[in-house]
Amino acid sequence: MGRERKIFRKAFVVIGDIVCIFLGYIAAYRLRFGTLGGGSEIFPPSFLVLLFFGYLAVYYFSDLYSFPLHYRGAALFFQIALATVFAAAFISLLKYIFFLFPIGRGILLIANVLIVLFIFGWRHLGHAAFNILIKPQPVMIVGAGAAASAIGKIIEDRPQEFLLSGYIEDPAASVGSGAAVDGKKILGSAGDLQKIIAQREIDLIILSESAPQSELLTQGLLQAQLKAIEVVGFAEMYERLTGKISISHIDDENWFIKTKGFNVANNHVINRLKRSIDFLLAAIALIISLPAWPFIALLIRLDSKGPIFYSQERIGEKESIFSLYKFRSMIKGAEEVEPLWARENDPRITHVGRLLRRFHLDEIPQLWNILRGEMSLVGPRPERPEFVETLKKDIPYYSLRHFVKPGLSGWAQINYPYAASLADSQEKLEYDLYYISHMSLLLDANIILRTARNLLVGRPGRAKSASA
Repeated sequence: MGRERKIFRKAFVVIGDIVCIFLGYIAAYRLRFGTLGGGSEIFPPSFLVLLFFGYLAVYYFSDLYSFPLHYRGAALFFQIALATVFAAAFISLLKYIFFLFPIGRGILLIANVLIVLFIFGWRHLGHAAFNILIKPQPVMIVGAGAAASAIGKIIEDRPQEFLLSGYIEDPAASVGSGAAVDGKKILGSAGDLQKIIAQREIDLIILSESAPQSELLTQGLLQAQLKAIEVVGFAEMYERLTGKISISHIDDENWFIKTKGFNVANNHVINRLKRSIDFLLAAIALIISLPAWPFIALLIRLDSKGPIFYSQERIGEKESIFSLYKFRSMIKGAEEVEPLWARENDPRITHVGRLLRRFHLDEIPQLWNILRGEMSLVGPRPERPEFVETLKKDIPYYSLRHFVKPGLSGWAQINYPYAASLADSQEKLEYDLYYISHMSLLLDANIILRTARNLLVGRPGRAKSASA
C-alpha cells in the first residue's frame, strides 16, 4: 500500500507539473499578444512534447520528484526557480536543434516566471492536500524481538507514511492490551488479532522473525488477508523501507539462492543483453569524453609529479582479479607502505585530484574496463584484494557481492556513497545484496539516471573508500 501511495503521489505531481507548464506558456502568449489566436502555430504538438520532456527531465535531475518528509517552502521555491532557469535554457537549445518555431524572449521570460509561480503553488497546495486526504497507514507488528524493534524504529521515523499502532506478543504472554514491554506498546496476543484490526483500522501487518508460530495466528492472518489487509514478512518490509537487505537478521544462506535476482544473474539471455547495453553506452561515453582527456592529463601533470593514469588490482566477478584504470588523483607513492582507506580531507589527494573526485572524472578510464568485459555500468563497486580478505572475515555473506560483475556505479553508490570503516562496508554490502536480489534492466536504468542526477546536483558523502 505504501509503495502504491508513493507512485500515485509522483504521478499526480507530474501531471500537475505538465498542466502548469502548459498554462504558463498559454498565459504568457495571452499576456504578450492579448489573444490566443495563432497559438496552435507557435505551440504545435511536436513542440509541446519537447517542452514537457525538457522541463520534466530537468526537474527530475534537480531532485524535484523526491519528496522530503519535512516541507520547507522557501527552499522549495528557490529549487523550482533554479531548475526552471535551466529548463528554459535547455528548451531554447532543443528548439533550435530541431528547427522548431522560435519563441520570442518576451514569451519565454513571462512563461517561466509564471511556471515558477504555478508549480510552487501547485506543490504547496498538493502537499497540504496529501496531508489532509492521505492519512498515515496504520501498521501492526506481530512479534516483539530484535527484528520487530528494528522495523518499528524505521516506521516511527516516517510519521507521514505510517502510524505504528503497536505489537502483537506471544500467544502465551500474560500482558494485557495496551501494556508496555521493553518500551513497546503490546496490543494483545494472537487471539486478539481480529478485534485489534477492527478497533485500530489496521491496514498493514508486519511479521517479524520472532512472530509467534501458532495455528491461531495463521488463521487470524488468513482472515486479515481475505479482508484485503496486507501481510508482509520482516525481510520484504525492511527492503521496501530501506532499499537494502538486513544481513543481521538472516541466518540461512539459502535465502539468497531462492531470491529472484540471484537467478536472474545466471540468465544467459539477460546477461548478453546487459553486456550489449554496457558495451554500447560505454563506447558512446568514451567517444564523447575523449576530447577532455588531454586537458585532464595536462592538469594532473602540472599539479603533481607522477603518472597520469593509475592502475590497481580489484576483485571482480567470481572473485577474479583485474586491473582497474583511473586518472591519478593522489600523490605519487601514496600507498607504498600499505593500502589505506581514503578519508575526508585525505592529505594524499592532490588539488586536481579533489576536483576529479568531486565530479568522478577520475573514473572515466574505467569505461575501458567495461569495454573489456571486466566491469558493467551498474553493479557493486570493485574493492581491493587486501580489503576484501579482511571484510570477508568480519562481514557475513560478503563474498556474495562478487556474484555479478562490479559496476562503474551501483545501488550502494547512489544510496550510501562512500565507506571508510567496517560498519560502512557492511551497510554498503546490504545495498549491494539488495541490488543483486532485485536485478533487472529497469533497475539498472533507474541507477544510471540517479547517478547522472547526483553528478549534476551533487550530494553529501563520507570519506571515499577507493584508494589512489
